[in-house]
Formats: sequence, structure tokens, C-alpha cells
Amino acid sequence: MSKLSDKIRKVTRLQSGPLGFGSTKAAQEPTMVLAARTADPAAAAELARRGADIVIVDLAGGVKPASAGVPLGAAIAGKTAAESTAAREAGYDFVVFDPDQATATALLDDQIGYVLALPKDLGDNETRTLESFQLDAIDVGEIKGALTVRRQIELRRIVGMARKPLMATVSADITSVELQALRDTSVVVVVAPDAAGVDKLRKTIDALPARRARKDSDERPTPLVPVSASVGDGDEPEHDHDE
Repeated sequence: MSKLSDKIRKVTRLQSGPLGFGSTKAAQEPTMVLAARTADPAAAAELARRGADIVIVDLAGGVKPASAGVPLGAAIAGKTAAESTAAREAGYDFVVFDPDQATATALLDDQIGYVLALPKDLGDNETRTLESFQLDAIDVGEIKGALTVRRQIELRRIVGMARKPLMATVSADITSVELQALRDTSVVVVVAPDAAGVDKLRKTIDALPARRARKDSDERPTPLVPVSASVGDGDEPEHDHDE
């Protein structure tokens, strides 16, 4: 299991209140994963210091090592064989790839996580096949403007068919209620638009209320639990990358 997948699993857990008369309220755990993105591997550590839980480094020009103290993702072109392996060996925890550009031979490593950048023209049948892929998340791109109900329906359609958590880039000025609405639509990872946005989004995420069970269920959180996150803590998940 990648560290990204582990972080997603932790933030999607339901949180319960303290027990006992003498219990003190524990600090609330974040309920979303904050990501930062950069084209400069040397900037990864600063983005982590600002509060990013993960940092995605754009490596279209080739794999370069980076260090940040948090899990690193590599946005790769996927043009050469074993590119995901090269990223893992350079210290990256997962790779982000465009399925229209990446070759299948670039994504054969089962010891690294995968995030698929969702094409806008992907049909329903193709979207359903994503459930069989071992993906940590699906990147739906930038959420521009207000989150409309129509956009919520579209996001829920993707989750309902692919059964994977979502990643999205949001404005640094997004309000707490808007971010909570995205969280309730299975957007688990939010990407800051720039370095300054990391500071703002960190505060907004940390102020979000805890996840609660749906009114029609006492056992599941509002967003759909990803298939890859259902593996027990002591189990080793099976990897079968068909990308």
C-alpha cells in the first residue's frame, strides 16, 4: 500500500467523540489530504513546511530525486518503459499519469501507487473499467467556480462507477462549506493552486467538522469508501496494474 493510499484511508474514517466522564476532547484529525504541486523538486520541502500532506512534482522532463519529509508523487509523461519504477527508485511514493499519453509498459511497477488524470471525454463504459485498476485516486482536474449540483452529480457518477476516491485542484479562497460539499462528493485529496494556497487551504481543511455517518446508514461515511482502502491494516493488498 502506498503512503498516499494510507493517508486517504485515515482521513475517510469516521471519528467518534471521547468516552467517559473524565475524557478530554482529543485534537481532531484532518478529514482531507492536502496536496501541493511544483515543477521544481527543490521546492518540495518548502511546500511540506507550509502544510502540504503530499507534494506532486512534475517530471515531464525526466525523473529527478526530491526530498520533503512527506510522501512525494511524480507526475510523469510515461513515454519510456519502467518509468514508474524509476520514480520509485528515486524516492517517489506514487505517480500521476495521463492515460492518453502514458504507455502501459511505463506503469508496471506494483510497489508504487498510481493516480489517473481523468480524460474529459471518458465514456461510462470506460469509467466503469477503472474499478479493476489498482488506483489510489482519480484526478478530476480543477474545480472552477461554485460547486453546482450538476457538478456534484458528475463527480458522484465517476465515484459510483469507478469506486475510487477523487483528487481535485481548488481555489485557495474556497470556503469551508464549499470544501465540505466537495468532501461529501468523495473528493478526498485537494490540490493547492500555488504555494500561497497551501497556507490557506491548510487552515480551511483543519477547521472542517468531523466526518459523520450518513442518515441512511450508521456504518459508512458520507463519501464512498474506495475499494483499495478496504484492505485490513495487517493485510497485504494485491496489485495488478493493467494500465
